[in-house]
Amino acid sequence: MRTNMRTNKRSVLIAGLLAGLASQVGIQTAKAQQASEPASKTETATAESGGAVATTPVPTPVEAPTPDVPADPQAPAAAAAAPATPPPVDLDTPFAYGDFTWMQAVPRNHDSVFDGKYFTGEFRWDSNYIYDLNHPIDHSLGGTTEGTRTGEFVLQQMNVGGDFHWEGVQARFLTQLGAVATATPRNDASNTMGQWDTADAYRYFTEGYGGYHINYKHGLNIQAGIFMSFIGLYSYYSFDNWGYQPSYVSSNTPWFFNGFRAQYFPTNKLKLEPWLINGWQSYAKYNGRMGVGGQILWRPSERWDFVFNSYTAAQDTPYTHRMRSHEDDSLEFKEYENPSKLMHRMAMSFTFDVGCESGGGGPPIVAGTTQGGKVVCTHGKPSAPAQNFVAGMAYQRFWFGHDKYGATVGGGWVNNPGRYLVLLPPINGATATTGTPYFSENPGDKFKAYDYQLTFDYMPTQFVTWRVEFVQRGADVPYFAGPGGMTPPGGNNGNPGALVPGWSPDLRKDEKRFTFALLVRL
Repeated sequence: MRTNMRTNKRSVLIAGLLAGLASQVGIQTAKAQQASEPASKTETATAESGGAVATTPVPTPVEAPTPDVPADPQAPAAAAAAPATPPPVDLDTPFAYGDFTWMQAVPRNHDSVFDGKYFTGEFRWDSNYIYDLNHPIDHSLGGTTEGTRTGEFVLQQMNVGGDFHWEGVQARFLTQLGAVATATPRNDASNTMGQWDTADAYRYFTEGYGGYHINYKHGLNIQAGIFMSFIGLYSYYSFDNWGYQPSYVSSNTPWFFNGFRAQYFPTNKLKLEPWLINGWQSYAKYNGRMGVGGQILWRPSERWDFVFNSYTAAQDTPYTHRMRSHEDDSLEFKEYENPSKLMHRMAMSFTFDVGCESGGGGPPIVAGTTQGGKVVCTHGKPSAPAQNFVAGMAYQRFWFGHDKYGATVGGGWVNNPGRYLVLLPPINGATATTGTPYFSENPGDKFKAYDYQLTFDYMPTQFVTWRVEFVQRGADVPYFAGPGGMTPPGGNNGNPGALVPGWSPDLRKDEKRFTFALLVRL
């Protein structure tokens, strides 16, 4: 009996040991198999956005180890989670398929500080100190709207505003405070046509328009008001450009238009924009005709940009039936980009303009006035001189240190017989309305000029630019402020259209200056 009991106990003990051994072998085998398989599986999910297909990793849950079994220190670590897939490219919104912040006339910001559901705010600041090697005694700068005073700290431009947007309704406004509130309106003589001073009414706005967006193709905007022209490529806002002082082809052509436009995007790479406007950078309409024109903007890839601006029909000389036509074409090309290099990007831009005026010389249009002399586009003669505009500019840009630093070299030239697009020097307070006897703008008057510049930018953030620039400009006639300046002793005498007895401005054929600027866009 005892023998049988011992035998049975021995059998039970052996069976228990074998069962325990089998259990341990099973656990180790399962853990080995688990370690040999990936820690997660990828489940492919299709997300359609403009035809893009994205794969999203979906991790498979893994059971926790049994509490009473210690983790095997020899088991390999779980595989790292797969990186998140970037969002699909937006192929519906115009020009959203690529990054064009490298371009001229395009803000380099990637983020908006004041973006909201109904309103996206915008703030800009442009202050400068210009050191003119001619050292004009009256600190006055002429021939440009990108600078007004020398040897002084100047608030050139401050802009506050933004965009309203709700269910297709659009509205944009941006104020114009600072020196440009005087420098820009003085180049427009249309406010002399009739009552209500349009120069004072509009001088504190760079942009102000409303509109409506229609979801057709890739978008259709219908807008009316004051809007930027971008004839001459450069933006009116220096923060958006590669340099501070643009060449004549940009500085002497319109910064804005007042009228109507439609923006049609048949594809995400093309914009067609017709205009019906009051005139050539004019708040009001000079004579009986309005200006018509338009823009074609094509960006076939992230590396190329083509823009074609055309303008015609308007009569942009007071009380004179001269028709003005103008063609402005630009291209930009990103030549190189390698984020791992110190000098990681290179790009260039080229702009060419041609235009002319024809007509005039007839009987008075309004009693008590006289039409300007007759002009023709080409093949002029003494009774009808040729009056045209041919100009170009080119710039090369370099970026360093992950967009912290930038450098630009470039310049341009202009030939404008008749001087109808030459910015009148502010001699004795002269404007486009008053004119000045010290610098005529008559048919047949010659004007040829050149400029070149070197620019260096320090950009500590995407919202701020510290800029240093050297520019030299020259002309074939005395045009730039010399040491004696352009202001009579004691200040302007109140009649800029008349000679000042015993005084004349000090005008020179060239100028060299350094510009130090602080530019902000939020």
